[in-house]
Amino acid sequence: MRAGIAVNEIMMRILKKYGTAVCATLAIFVYQTVTVSISANSRKYDETAGNMATDTIVYQPSLKYGFPKAAPNEIVDSAGVLHDFFGRLSSLRSSAGDSVSTVSIVHMGDSHIQADFFTGTVRKLMNHYFGNPGRGLIAPHKLMKSNNGRHYKINSTNRWQHSFVVKPNDIPIGITGMGLQVKDFAADADILTVDESFQGEWDFNRITAYCNLEKADVYLLHPDVTETDTIGSFAKSFLLDSLTNSAEINFISPEKEISFSGFHLSNGKRGVFYNSIGINGAKFCSYSLCTDDFYGQVASLNPDLVILSMGTNEAIGAIDEYRLYSDISELVFHIRHSSPNTIVLFTTPAETYARAGRRTPTVANGKIGKVRDIIVDFAEKNGYPYWDLYNITGGKGSAPEWNKKKLMVRDRIHLTQRGYEYQGELLFEAIVKSYNQYIKANT
Repeated sequence: MRAGIAVNEIMMRILKKYGTAVCATLAIFVYQTVTVSISANSRKYDETAGNMATDTIVYQPSLKYGFPKAAPNEIVDSAGVLHDFFGRLSSLRSSAGDSVSTVSIVHMGDSHIQADFFTGTVRKLMNHYFGNPGRGLIAPHKLMKSNNGRHYKINSTNRWQHSFVVKPNDIPIGITGMGLQVKDFAADADILTVDESFQGEWDFNRITAYCNLEKADVYLLHPDVTETDTIGSFAKSFLLDSLTNSAEINFISPEKEISFSGFHLSNGKRGVFYNSIGINGAKFCSYSLCTDDFYGQVASLNPDLVILSMGTNEAIGAIDEYRLYSDISELVFHIRHSSPNTIVLFTTPAETYARAGRRTPTVANGKIGKVRDIIVDFAEKNGYPYWDLYNITGGKGSAPEWNKKKLMVRDRIHLTQRGYEYQGELLFEAIVKSYNQYIKANT
């Protein structure tokens, strides 16, 4: 009954937005999602067959925190949907794997993702074991006076107005889940990557600027450019003459309207792009209501895997089970509609405390478990893999354990840097376990 209600809600919303043609597509999508996923996986796997690595990966998290009642740290994938993804990863580790140069992951979520300690940990581990093709997507959070991601800085002398998926307005929202705009003839942005190892880890020789090219144009003042290319009307790419860790960018608009949402940095090497799209306060519905422009730009990253990590904000206030199920369904529909071969992986949120205004929270938020159940129910009913962080870290009653281990900050909803790094190591460990099982079964 729940699935039927969710589908009806989606079809009504899609009908208003896109018309009857797309509604028909949605109906086909609902009944053929799993079949399409597996058939697409089989086709893409054939392209990389024979170029697989035969070695498994030995990995142990450096951070170890035992949680009572913890479930095994593994990805549930009963339909084998991730097999193609692992095949492409394996090709990156094979000396004969010339058919695959990069694998693209997009990790979407809320404030836990925007902080980039969680995703940054997975990114560095992916780059270590499968190759580093560059930092990937970076968002100008600082320019809208929010917390920035790791390993980069974006500065500007302009005062930008902003919009983002939680509070949209007339400013177009782009690939990073946000949009910046200035009403002027010219604007600037400086990019600097921050390398903790001082070995050029995040140096780049290609920049893609996501900007509304119908209203403005983009130029690089520094460094020298050898080639430019445009991607639709929403991005311009620059190939540089050498690797660098900085760039000076100018936007010019005769119409006095400059809008941009971020950059993508690459170095031309093989490996895994681990792109994160995180917005503080985001829910499944925040992204499900985005326009085609957002999903088209995400599709330009050619994602092999999209990871969806939300649920904490849904557990604040009353939970409408049917609406949440519908929001998840619609978000997946948009992702699969714009990127048909993309695999979707769900994660569940860890238990947190309930908000207590300005006071220190003292009671665990029992609604997190209910949100977890809805996410898992959707994944299981529709054949999607999921990583159940909620139960992997102890499930109901685990929030005090997070706090006792000093892995939570004062609000007891967000984690410390070490707490997020622990989550990142857990996710990578679960991916490696499934990857190793795939390698053993296919060699």
